Amino acid sequence: MTTPFHYSTTYILDKDHFSETFDESSKKNDSVFVYGKSMGLLLLGFAILYFSDILPYAAWFIVVLGVVDALSIYFRKPWWLVRQMISSEANLEITLTIDNTGIGSKSHKISSKIAWSDISHIEKTVRGWLIHHSAGRTYLSAGCLSDKAIEFVNNQAK
Repeated sequence: MTTPFHYSTTYILDKDHFSETFDESSKKNDSVFVYGKSMGLLLLGFAILYFSDILPYAAWFIVVLGVVDALSIYFRKPWWLVRQMISSEANLEITLTIDNTGIGSKSHKISSKIAWSDISHIEKTVRGWLIHHSAGRTYLSAGCLSDKAIEFVNNQAK
């Protein structure tokens, strides 16, 4: 019989935490094909502008839409960070609990618990873990954990 494990700590959902979360959990795709929709919108807008009698306002709207889409891809991380920092969860103090039943997080606005049985697999990253579970993916930073908690999560990942 194993002894029950319980670890609890608090951290702040600040810009550094969100930046680490983005870096460790986003899928990096540097190919030119991610700009396909942007290029399509640009070409469609210019084609409507030059080969059609439709009002040029609609064509220029489609061209600008293509530019905005391309900028949102190019500046993906800053765009995501700004959205997180203006959300209601920004700068909240989170209490993280890791025990034999699962991983829980709680603040005065949110409360969630991921049971170990709901986790399909745990993927080790450079600075933490990506936890794949029935509701999606969650990032757990190793920066706020003790050595025993890190060892416990690593054992659960096996």
